Amino acid sequence: MTERAEAVFFDLDGTLVHDGAGDAVRQTARELARRHGLDADAILAANAEAWSECWAQQGERWMRGELPGDALPREIWRLTLIGFGRDDDSLLDEAVRLHVGAERGTFTLYAETLSVLEGLRSAGIPLGVITNGPAESQRAKLATVGIDGLFDVVVASGDIGVLKPSGAIFELALERLGVTAGRALHVGDNFAADVVGAAAVGMTAVWINRDAAVAPRADVVHRDIRSLRDVLVDGPQETGIPRR
Repeated sequence: MTERAEAVFFDLDGTLVHDGAGDAVRQTARELARRHGLDADAILAANAEAWSECWAQQGERWMRGELPGDALPREIWRLTLIGFGRDDDSLLDEAVRLHVGAERGTFTLYAETLSVLEGLRSAGIPLGVITNGPAESQRAKLATVGIDGLFDVVVASGDIGVLKPSGAIFELALERLGVTAGRALHVGDNFAADVVGAAAVGMTAVWINRDAAVAPRADVVHRDIRSLRDVLVDGPQETGIPRR
């Protein structure tokens, strides 16, 4: 890509924001155990089994917006408590409240996220988010970590009923920002969803590969970076972003 990029899009979870879902579950289990004299480890074991079952059956429907935003976590906690030997609606309500509250506190920005976004904004680069998840909860997450005002467009799978890596979600984001695929970057941590999906529509696909993993596919043209800062500092001949 030899010309200046006209837009940069980012994935959300695992790219801009730490995914705190696991921490939220652990906090919820410990608090339930403390309040009711239960075994936190046993709750966590039941939750892991419930999560696996629910995600397989309902995960994609939930991310496409076909279910209410709290439907999946509520069903997971319902099965968790049943598996733990407690079929109690009031305890279920309490578990969901604790989980939602804990989750808000566990979503945090990566250390470089804010400076990179502000650097791009100061360079006059329009920004967008393309994310899989319920629309309301993904936008709330952006607001919780204080970066919602930095983006010109946010497209969540729950908005349109289509998940990455489908080209439709990338194309809609490009259309809303008024840029062509060949003049835009998409940065994400999930190779299958972010890299494959973005490359398929002609965007410059950038894999934020913090653990230096081996790319699962050698046939997908992409850039491999270790930090979001590399979007700013790499040469314009590769990214279209001016050196800062």
